[in-house]
Amino acid sequence: MDSNLKEEFERIKKELSKTKTELELVENKLEYCQNRLLDIRNEKDNLKKEIIKYETIDIEKKLNDFQKLSDEFLKQKHRLEITKELLDDSREEILLLKEIINDFKNLSSFDFIRSNYPNNIDEYFIKYEKYEKYKK
Repeated sequence: MDSNLKEEFERIKKELSKTKTELELVENKLEYCQNRLLDIRNEKDNLKKEIIKYETIDIEKKLNDFQKLSDEFLKQKHRLEITKELLDDSREEILLLKEIINDFKNLSSFDFIRSNYPNNIDEYFIKYEKYEKYKK
Protein backbone atom coordinates (compact mmCIF):
# COMPACT_ATOMS: atom_id res chain seq x y z
CA MET A 1 0.00 0.00 0.00
CA ASP A 2 2.81 2.19 0.63
CA SER A 3 3.78 2.06 -3.03
CA ASN A 4 0.20 2.87 -4.08
CA LEU A 5 0.29 5.86 -1.86
CA LYS A 6 3.55 6.97 -3.30
CA GLU A 7 2.26 6.53 -6.83
CA GLU A 8 -0.92 8.33 -5.94
CA PHE A 9 1.10 11.07 -4.32
CA GLU A 10 3.34 11.39 -7.40
CA ARG A 11 0.33 11.45 -9.67
CA ILE A 12 -1.35 14.14 -7.58
CA LYS A 13 1.94 16.03 -7.45
CA LYS A 14 2.15 15.96 -11.27
CA GLU A 15 -1.47 17.07 -11.58
CA LEU A 16 -0.82 19.85 -9.14
CA SER A 17 2.24 20.92 -11.08
CA LYS A 18 0.28 20.78 -14.33
CA THR A 19 -2.57 22.74 -12.77
CA LYS A 20 -0.11 25.34 -11.45
CA THR A 21 1.38 25.68 -14.91
CA GLU A 22 -2.09 26.08 -16.44
CA LEU A 23 -3.01 28.54 -13.72
CA GLU A 24 0.13 30.61 -14.42
CA LEU A 25 -0.71 30.54 -18.12
CA VAL A 26 -4.27 31.71 -17.42
CA GLU A 27 -2.95 34.39 -15.04
CA ASN A 28 -0.53 35.59 -17.75
CA LYS A 29 -3.34 35.66 -20.30
CA LEU A 30 -5.54 37.56 -17.84
CA GLU A 31 -2.79 40.07 -17.15
CA TYR A 32 -2.19 40.51 -20.88
CA CYS A 33 -5.91 41.00 -21.49
CA GLN A 34 -6.18 43.50 -18.67
CA ASN A 35 -3.20 45.46 -19.98
CA ARG A 36 -4.63 45.31 -23.48
CA LEU A 37 -7.99 46.49 -22.18
CA LEU A 38 -6.32 49.41 -20.39
CA ASP A 39 -4.46 50.33 -23.56
CA ILE A 40 -7.68 50.20 -25.56
CA ARG A 41 -9.49 52.36 -22.96
CA ASN A 42 -6.67 54.91 -23.03
CA GLU A 43 -6.67 54.92 -26.80
CA LYS A 44 -10.46 55.34 -26.81
CA ASP A 45 -10.21 58.27 -24.39
CA ASN A 46 -7.49 59.86 -26.52
CA LEU A 47 -9.59 59.39 -29.64
CA LYS A 48 -12.60 60.94 -27.90
CA LYS A 49 -10.49 63.94 -26.95
CA GLU A 50 -9.22 64.27 -30.51
CA ILE A 51 -12.74 64.00 -31.92
CA ILE A 52 -13.98 66.66 -29.50
CA LYS A 53 -11.01 68.86 -30.41
CA TYR A 54 -11.69 68.54 -34.16
CA GLU A 55 -15.42 69.03 -33.69
CA THR A 56 -14.67 72.20 -31.72
CA ILE A 57 -12.33 73.42 -34.45
CA ASP A 58 -14.99 72.62 -37.06
CA ILE A 59 -17.67 74.46 -35.09
CA GLU A 60 -15.37 77.47 -34.63
CA LYS A 61 -14.65 77.49 -38.35
CA LYS A 62 -18.34 77.34 -39.17
CA LEU A 63 -19.01 80.11 -36.68
CA ASN A 64 -16.30 82.27 -38.26
CA ASP A 65 -17.74 81.58 -41.70
CA PHE A 66 -21.18 82.49 -40.43
CA GLN A 67 -19.84 85.70 -38.92
CA LYS A 68 -18.17 86.61 -42.21
CA LEU A 69 -21.37 85.90 -44.13
CA SER A 70 -23.40 87.85 -41.62
CA ASP A 71 -21.04 90.82 -41.84
CA GLU A 72 -21.11 90.67 -45.62
CA PHE A 73 -24.91 90.50 -45.56
CA LEU A 74 -25.10 93.53 -43.29
CA LYS A 75 -22.72 95.44 -45.55
CA GLN A 76 -24.80 94.56 -48.59
CA LYS A 77 -27.99 95.49 -46.78
CA HIS A 78 -26.49 98.84 -45.79
CA ARG A 79 -25.35 99.47 -49.38
CA LEU A 80 -28.82 98.60 -50.61
CA GLU A 81 -30.43 101.01 -48.17
CA ILE A 82 -28.06 103.81 -49.15
CA THR A 83 -28.59 103.11 -52.83
CA LYS A 84 -32.36 103.11 -52.32
CA GLU A 85 -32.17 106.44 -50.48
CA LEU A 86 -30.06 107.91 -53.28
CA LEU A 87 -32.47 106.61 -55.91
CA ASP A 88 -35.47 107.99 -54.03
CA ASP A 89 -33.74 111.34 -53.68
CA SER A 90 -32.84 111.34 -57.37
CA ARG A 91 -36.43 110.45 -58.28
CA GLU A 92 -37.70 113.41 -56.26
CA GLU A 93 -35.14 115.66 -57.88
CA ILE A 94 -36.17 114.49 -61.35
CA LEU A 95 -39.82 115.13 -60.60
CA LEU A 96 -39.06 118.61 -59.34
CA LEU A 97 -36.89 119.30 -62.39
CA LYS A 98 -39.75 118.19 -64.65
CA GLU A 99 -42.03 120.67 -62.91
CA ILE A 100 -39.42 123.41 -63.31
CA ILE A 101 -39.01 122.60 -67.00
CA ASN A 102 -42.78 122.74 -67.51
CA ASP A 103 -42.95 126.03 -65.64
CA PHE A 104 -40.18 127.44 -67.81
CA LYS A 105 -42.05 126.30 -70.91
CA ASN A 106 -45.09 128.22 -69.72
CA LEU A 107 -43.07 131.29 -68.80
CA SER A 108 -43.59 134.30 -70.98
CA SER A 109 -40.73 136.15 -72.62
CA PHE A 110 -41.30 139.21 -70.43
CA ASP A 111 -41.08 137.15 -67.25
CA PHE A 112 -37.87 135.64 -68.50
CA ILE A 113 -36.39 139.03 -69.33
CA ARG A 114 -37.37 140.41 -65.91
CA SER A 115 -35.88 137.29 -64.25
CA ASN A 116 -39.25 136.41 -62.84
CA TYR A 117 -38.61 132.67 -62.61
CA PRO A 118 -41.02 130.01 -61.29
CA ASN A 119 -41.28 129.63 -57.51
CA ASN A 120 -40.35 125.97 -57.51
CA ILE A 121 -36.84 126.79 -58.76
CA ASP A 122 -36.11 128.31 -55.36
CA GLU A 123 -37.33 125.14 -53.71
CA TYR A 124 -34.98 123.19 -55.94
CA PHE A 125 -31.96 125.32 -55.03
CA ILE A 126 -32.74 125.09 -51.34
CA LYS A 127 -33.28 121.34 -51.38
CA TYR A 128 -30.34 120.49 -53.61
CA GLU A 129 -27.57 122.82 -52.50
CA LYS A 130 -25.06 121.18 -54.73
CA TYR A 131 -26.41 123.44 -57.50
CA GLU A 132 -26.32 126.60 -55.41
CA LYS A 133 -23.81 128.21 -57.73
CA TYR A 134 -26.52 128.32 -60.43
CA LYS A 135 -28.93 130.16 -58.15
CA LYS A 136 -27.19 133.48 -58.67
